[in-house]
Amino acid sequence: MKRTPNQEIIHSDILRYKTNKLPATLALLAIVFNCLYFCLLYGFRSNFFSNWQIGVSVIITLFSLLITFLASEGIKGYNKKFCIALLVLAALQIIRIFGIPFQALRYDTANGITGVSENAALYTRYFGVDLSPWACFLFLTIWLCASAACLISSAVIGYINCTRLESFNKKIESGEVSVEKTVKEMDEEDEKAKALEVQPDKAAEEVQ
Repeated sequence: MKRTPNQEIIHSDILRYKTNKLPATLALLAIVFNCLYFCLLYGFRSNFFSNWQIGVSVIITLFSLLITFLASEGIKGYNKKFCIALLVLAALQIIRIFGIPFQALRYDTANGITGVSENAALYTRYFGVDLSPWACFLFLTIWLCASAACLISSAVIGYINCTRLESFNKKIESGEVSVEKTVKEMDEEDEKAKALEVQPDKAAEEVQ
């Protein structure tokens, strides 16, 4: 149902008294998907992780988790600057797909670790389920994409709400919008609507 201009003003005024909860929640959900990602990534039974890249991956993971949490708190307080951080983190999640997960898959495939029955001992156990290298890569990709989608949604919705609140505050400061006047007008509209409802009832009683 489309809101009236007065209802839009009241709806915007509510933003001044509540946190930007939805974008903040989406950012926290991105952390959950990120945790599911590295729980599987660091469970790989592959000699690929004997090199230095796994150490870099751990540092990047911890850094991204910290920044994501800080961004969720920032966007909760309608700080528009954190939308950029969320978008950068989303881009990082997409780029990571072509990093260790893809390289590890290529390494396992090149070394004959394809997930067939004779290599069952090389499966990765993930929450009680044995996964082949291909299945691991698929899940890693899903978690990274889900995390990136949450971060992008958080940035977009957060930016819209921040811009809306910022514009509303400017209108109040300039005197273009008066919440008190709007509330008074809405009360008068309600009284008129009630009066119109009473009149047909009185007319029906007179006819009887």
